[in-house]
Amino acid sequence: MKKRTSDPVEAIWTDVGEAQIVPPSFIVENILHPGLNLLTGPPKNYKSAVELAIILTAIGIENSVLPADLSICHDPGRAMILSAEADAGTLRHTAEVGANVRVPNDMRFLAMSDPWRFRLDNPNDMRELIDWAEELDALVICIDPLRNFHSLDENDAGGMVLMLQPFQQWCIKNGKAGVIVHHSKKLGEDKDSGKTRNATANDMRGTSALFGMADNVLACTAKGKGLVHLSSVSKRAEAWERTIQLGIWGATSNETIDSTTKMVFELVVTGLAPAAIATALKLKKEQLSTAFNQLKRLGALDKDNVPTKTGGELVKGAVRKFG
Repeated sequence: MKKRTSDPVEAIWTDVGEAQIVPPSFIVENILHPGLNLLTGPPKNYKSAVELAIILTAIGIENSVLPADLSICHDPGRAMILSAEADAGTLRHTAEVGANVRVPNDMRFLAMSDPWRFRLDNPNDMRELIDWAEELDALVICIDPLRNFHSLDENDAGGMVLMLQPFQQWCIKNGKAGVIVHHSKKLGEDKDSGKTRNATANDMRGTSALFGMADNVLACTAKGKGLVHLSSVSKRAEAWERTIQLGIWGATSNETIDSTTKMVFELVVTGLAPAAIATALKLKKEQLSTAFNQLKRLGALDKDNVPTKTGGELVKGAVRKFG
């Protein structure tokens, strides 16, 4: 039996209560983390629009595709994308016509001209991708979609983790963000409403090991024209979910609310206390907290939960009926 080291406890173990607090870090505030980010949802559910918004923010191009609190990057850099669904010209059209921004020709946003030659399950190709990311000092590296860039069985937990681990480890070590678009399974109906339910991280196709290894999973569900429900689950930050009107193709970005949140606002206006509102509307504590946070982000309530002068109009314009 190996003898235990004679070093003092403090040399081997760190007292958590004495450790310096390390808060979650973001590449784009609240939505893009260093490491492996999986962007999931059914096909044609605005994943590419959300991905483009994140890229534009990460490379320092001001845009309003997502709300302001999801469009902050304190240290912008370069983005690379391997896309099997959109070439450079298509991406530029979506950005300049759809998102109404100008994409500069300064090598800030690069699309692989021939992405089909890359197979992520080929170690040499993965090494080349990482070498390019290092040479170009890319801040964000996107792969869209995952299925088109490998030939593995996506239910093979060991194979999928082994394939993506070098990419994830490089991103974490260098403080970069890898974004991988990965389709979800077909969504079933919500048992209570009978409507198509929102996608979650658990709906990703293939092995659940992908969910387990990811540093962040962002799930997208289309709720109507330009409307998308986003659900974020990460290893190091608080989970959240919101329904957002995307600022694309002429629409104005803002967070949307349902009729319950509208009724919460109306009761706040009457002067009713939060506990009484929860009782009146039969809301759980978490549901009431979500409603108050939505109203604050919308600007309908101030930091003290007092209605703002324009709160009524903001709430009126944000209410949506979801399909």
